[in-house]
Amino acid sequence: MTHPRYAFRFLSFRNTAVLLGVFVLTVFAASLPIAAESRTNWVTRAYEKNVNAVVSIQGDKIDEFGGSARSSGDSGKSYNGMGTGIVLDERGYIVTNYHVVQGIRKIQVTTYDKSRYIATLVERDPETDLAIIKITPKEPLQTITIGFSDDIMPGEFCMAIGNPFGYAFKATHGLVSGIGEEVAVNDDLLYRNAIQTSTPINPGNSGGPLINVDGEMIGLNAAIRQGAECIAFAIPVDQVIDVAAKLIGEITERSVLHGIRVYQSDSESDIANRAGVPLERQRRSIVVVESVDANSPAAEAGIKPGDIITGIGKFSVANKLDFYRALIDRKAGDDLGLAVLRDKETIDLPLALAAPRGNAVARRALTPGPVRVDSEPRTANQVDAVWETLGLKYTPMSKAEYQRTFAQHLSDYPHGGVTVDEVKAGSVLAQKGVKQGDVIVGVHDWVATSTNDLRYIAKVWPTLNPSNGLVRVTLFRNGISYYVEIPVKNN
Repeated sequence: MTHPRYAFRFLSFRNTAVLLGVFVLTVFAASLPIAAESRTNWVTRAYEKNVNAVVSIQGDKIDEFGGSARSSGDSGKSYNGMGTGIVLDERGYIVTNYHVVQGIRKIQVTTYDKSRYIATLVERDPETDLAIIKITPKEPLQTITIGFSDDIMPGEFCMAIGNPFGYAFKATHGLVSGIGEEVAVNDDLLYRNAIQTSTPINPGNSGGPLINVDGEMIGLNAAIRQGAECIAFAIPVDQVIDVAAKLIGEITERSVLHGIRVYQSDSESDIANRAGVPLERQRRSIVVVESVDANSPAAEAGIKPGDIITGIGKFSVANKLDFYRALIDRKAGDDLGLAVLRDKETIDLPLALAAPRGNAVARRALTPGPVRVDSEPRTANQVDAVWETLGLKYTPMSKAEYQRTFAQHLSDYPHGGVTVDEVKAGSVLAQKGVKQGDVIVGVHDWVATSTNDLRYIAKVWPTLNPSNGLVRVTLFRNGISYYVEIPVKNN
């Protein structure tokens, strides 16, 4: 006699198998897209968003501390160093730990697309263990998405991208274990206010980004606890950006003089009182002019202490790093347009850069004077200057209208624009297809948001001498951004 229990199991299996088979055949095809989509998570999204802004660093490193060699048969003084770097500027400026590149005879950098470069160590700060290296990329690089470290919470998820043991561009993830840690690496190096993370970090991860669930860099991975698991430390991103700004500022000040001293304010009340704008995550800091050197280009341009710098040329300025990045590769005699917030009103000032004092490079003979902003109505002569030089009649857009109309483009073109009312027949703008209804947001290195902007551009137009003889005009048409290039000599 068969035991009832075994019969039950047999029948149950047979019936379940039939039902399960029907269920699988019915659901399998339909479930494939859902299953594929379910594989995407915050880690995959953060990785995809930032991996192209991460580089692998390798090189033949001299062991100055007398450690043993990493490979057999050598003197015990040299080994293959490795680490990670983070792209801060599309022209090839990369931040990493100083200990990653210290003593490397040839710094080899590999980008995610497998392009290889030899980098130069351009600035370093041993006290904070940060350094700036420079490569010359074939085309503009993607920059890292920068977040904030003042609101990091223990227990929140985070991830790292790096090159552990030379395995390039690998992702790991964990939690923020703690904040505000002091970590003594050796007798000469102390990380202050470090982020502790359980994210698996190994040799080769140093200099790479620690990233939050929003895909923003919140720290730079720097050290691990030897003999422990999942105890690693990162330098907070606010400190990284502050030091990187100082280092890049030292680079730019060797080639140009501007005379502006700035500080960054992250105070909610300061931003509200000075800028008159609500605090938003996209702009949680402002760059304020602290002082202006006497007899400097900034003084000549009319820049004043307390001014908030919101843009330099094509760069939007939200922190000190943005300010100094905008001055990279500039030369004495270059003209820059500064967008400045003063008394909660935006004005635009021309800044003619000079050579550093004591430098033999001369300033340009013709230096435009400052554009003064006031409440005077446009006169016929002022309008005619723009019409005769640029062949343009226009109406400045209000800030509210511009932000409403071009909300999706504000990250790239935040300052505003002018609506084209008429283009002179036969002018170069007309020949290039600029027409009524277009919204011009930039000409050359300057924003185009007001009468003062256009008057200044018309004034300096005859002095422009771009290398290729062409000036770029950036505009919107039907909500899409375009640009045209026109020759300077248009008469």
